[in-house]
Amino acid sequence: MSVVRDTDRALALAGTVERLRAELAELRGEQRARAVVEQAKGLLAERFGCGVEAAHEHLLQVAADAGVEPAVAAALLLGAGEEPGDGGRVTRPTAAVFDPATYLTDPEPAPAPVLGPAPFTAPHLAAAAFDAARSPDELARRLAEGALDGLGAQAVVLTVLEPDGALRLAGAHGLPAHVVSEWARIPPHRNVGLVRAVREGAPLWRADPARLALLGAAARLDAPHSCVPLRAGGRIVGAAEITWAADAGPGDAAVARLRPVLAACARRLRELVPAAGDAAEAPWLRALLEVVHAPAALMSPVRDDAGRVVDFQVDAVAGDGDDLPGHRPAELAGARLLEHLPGLAVSGLFHAYVRVLETGAPLRRDPHDYTSFAGGRLVPTRLSVRACRVGGGVLVSWRFHDDQDDLAGQLAQAQRLGNLGWSRWDLVTGEVRWSDHLYRLFGRGPGDGPLPLAGLAGLVVPEDLPRAEHLMRTLLGRREPADVELRIRGGDGVRHLRVMAEPVLGPHGDPVALYTVFQDVTQRRRADRMLAATREQLREERRRIAEERHVAVQLQRAILPLPRGPRDLPGLRAAVRYLPASRQARVGGDWYEASPDPTGDGVFIAIGDVSGHGLAAAAAMATMRNALSGLACTGAAPDRLLGWLNTLLTSRHPSLTASAVVARYDPASRTLRWAQAGHPPPVLLRGDTAAVLAAPDGVVLGALDEPPLARAETVLEPGDTLLLYTDGLVERRDRDLDDGFDLLCRAAEQAAGAAPDALIEHVLRALGAANPDDDTCVLALRTV
Repeated sequence: MSVVRDTDRALALAGTVERLRAELAELRGEQRARAVVEQAKGLLAERFGCGVEAAHEHLLQVAADAGVEPAVAAALLLGAGEEPGDGGRVTRPTAAVFDPATYLTDPEPAPAPVLGPAPFTAPHLAAAAFDAARSPDELARRLAEGALDGLGAQAVVLTVLEPDGALRLAGAHGLPAHVVSEWARIPPHRNVGLVRAVREGAPLWRADPARLALLGAAARLDAPHSCVPLRAGGRIVGAAEITWAADAGPGDAAVARLRPVLAACARRLRELVPAAGDAAEAPWLRALLEVVHAPAALMSPVRDDAGRVVDFQVDAVAGDGDDLPGHRPAELAGARLLEHLPGLAVSGLFHAYVRVLETGAPLRRDPHDYTSFAGGRLVPTRLSVRACRVGGGVLVSWRFHDDQDDLAGQLAQAQRLGNLGWSRWDLVTGEVRWSDHLYRLFGRGPGDGPLPLAGLAGLVVPEDLPRAEHLMRTLLGRREPADVELRIRGGDGVRHLRVMAEPVLGPHGDPVALYTVFQDVTQRRRADRMLAATREQLREERRRIAEERHVAVQLQRAILPLPRGPRDLPGLRAAVRYLPASRQARVGGDWYEASPDPTGDGVFIAIGDVSGHGLAAAAAMATMRNALSGLACTGAAPDRLLGWLNTLLTSRHPSLTASAVVARYDPASRTLRWAQAGHPPPVLLRGDTAAVLAAPDGVVLGALDEPPLARAETVLEPGDTLLLYTDGLVERRDRDLDDGFDLLCRAAEQAAGAAPDALIEHVLRALGAANPDDDTCVLALRTV
């Protein structure tokens, strides 16, 4: 028997050493990763001439774009050719990228720890000492005299959680025998510190004897007490009560170092008392789950640091529990509830399970609507549920009321619509399961069977193998879920597949299987490329428009110089303002002319507007204005000049039209002879009254080969002001044209007597300044 015990201790010690080796290798990898990230930040800061924080943001962006972790991106930037955090291994050969053996090999051996006294400053040595304990009482003694030595622990009590929620005293040290006997079993409803710690899932570092029953207080130990839940394998297996010396107790620093010691103690306690806290191990419950026909599961709560229930872990599932969407009983055992069935949180069932756990009141919910997530889409079903509290967990029974064949059809349809498929690779037996649609994604016939995991390496595009390696290292090396995108060579070319995978861990934390969902995002990537090309075309078009506008503006400024302040002409005082459209991309063809008449002592006046915007309109405006300046030398009447302009426009710019007012003013007789071609007539301000002049016949230039044009004469009086303008002044989308004329007349009357330039400023303000859609040109002429 002594030999057997020595062998067991040796095996336990070997297991501890291997666990410590793995932890040490992980710490070394994290240190390497941090070092490489810091070097990459310095390199980027030097190259870009920026601060360290800006360099770090750039590194994170590079990592996100590449779909890798920051440490991997840092190693690539430094040219390391390896991924920090994985022992410095170089990139795998192609054939080994998907080979699980590549990532599941033992880490580099680390020096074995030397066993000796287990001081509190070394939790891993305390764990080794716990592994040598042969009974719960010895475990309590080693905890008090070894791991807690130096903190002043007087007494230690270790309890285990029974299936009905009660606590059974398993080991004690420093307490009288009669107290141990009296507290051998603590019912779950008692207001006891140990029960409170288990129920809330949070430690009571300073338990109040006045409010809670404590074993240390029952032993007349007047000192601080702590009640702490003991967790092993993610579940509460019991609780420990520690009575400290009168002048001692755990501070913040001690609490942080005490947690791993108590975790090691909980693992050994579960080994010494297998049924501790694990209702799933109770024989009667196992027998119940084996014989019930309805699907059922036993779940234990998963709590956060504050003690709140954030999920349930499925400890055991009945054999008929295979009607869960896409899951078999063996796959659910040991899994998190919300990770596999997130719809429970939306439907409120999860919170109902929490109430059952906290209150003990059973749950009976008749058939109701329930939406599950299967095959990448939401599937509505009908579900009835029963639940009750068993020990520290919840026993749940459910029934789906949808036809199974119909549900299977819905799942298959969901895979088709979502263009996705799922797979399961068993790393222990080598068994591979593929959904039907996954064969289509890989361009493989169902008769060929699924590919082994290592066979994927030959399908991945070589440039994406680093991502594949990162995927496998995350799943098997770090034991974490992963989400990457890979390009796969299939039967009809290259496909972009999004790979969402997670490892299934065995009892000892080793990966035993991989769940993977592949989604074909090829069409999405094609759309992204088309969108990128469209954006590039849009940028090029914007650049071209900006250049064209720049040329048009320069041309317009060269041809149409605007004088500063009023100008004196024969018998007239003139002022002009030109406002471009408020939309910067629109340059119009508005123009004006006010200069001494080349054929006499009068004044030649014109204002016009070419249809359209941009360089073509500006060029047409230049042609008309220059041509009109030349034709004015002939001394022809205004209507005759407009006829010649019409001929010029129809021959040179047949796609454009234009409007204009042309006039000759005789200062001796104060007579204005004018004609118009589809242009707004001038406004005459006489005294404090403004009116629109009656326009002679005229048609827009460019509309007809020989348009009807007439001439009118208006005699002005001293002090009269004549306003000539383009349609951008009176035309707006939010008002009628007649309203624009009325507003113009009222605005002119309000500024009666003002100088021509002041009159223009007032009119522009009153009518809304620049038109967002069209240029505006205003010419004011006052007789002197």
